[in-house]
Amino acid sequence: MKLGKLVGSAAALAVLAACSTSGDGAGTAPAPAQPFNIASVSISPMTQANLCASLGGQGQAPTVTIRHTAAAGVPIRLHMQDKLSDGSTFNHHSTRVASDGSGTTTVNHRFLPPCNTTGGRLNSHYQLTVEAGGKSTTVSWGRYNSASRQIR
Repeated sequence: MKLGKLVGSAAALAVLAACSTSGDGAGTAPAPAQPFNIASVSISPMTQANLCASLGGQGQAPTVTIRHTAAAGVPIRLHMQDKLSDGSTFNHHSTRVASDGSGTTTVNHRFLPPCNTTGGRLNSHYQLTVEAGGKSTTVSWGRYNSASRQIR
């Protein structure tokens, strides 16, 4: 009979625990976490130094500055692409970083450097997409004219 009383007491405690509240003590639930938003993304201008060695550059990494909700540790994905003038896309790799609690995260990642050696057959538009908190933002890094070998 003691086992039955013990089981009954445990069940009563479980019911009481399920009815208890947390938060401010007034019976309200805690506030939901603030959604993570990207306010802005900026990227250093494309220069000759960013281009691959075949185009006379050093493959220097761009500097990306992401302004966002002040929350630390939120995963941010950065993806660089070359949107070619024939409609195709060439991936220049991606990286993941964790957000800085200050609300500004700076990234210096060596994406695959711009290296359009088509000699005028195709032109490039390099774009960076930043994804976090279920949202994405795409910014232009620069355009490259392969015939004139000029960055625009």
